[in-house]
Amino acid sequence: MESSILPLELIDKCIGSRIHIVMKHEVEIVGTLLGFDDFVNMVLEDVTEL
Repeated sequence: MESSILPLELIDKCIGSRIHIVMKHEVEIVGTLLGFDDFVNMVLEDVTEL
């Protein structure tokens, strides 16, 4: 049986990692994920807009 992972579990596993986010209007940012809340508001550091 194939195991599945929930979206919030996946985000939780990414804490401490560099992530690439594509936002509305094709704005892209890259940064290190420090944390997030139940609404998926994220706290990032060392952020660069591409």
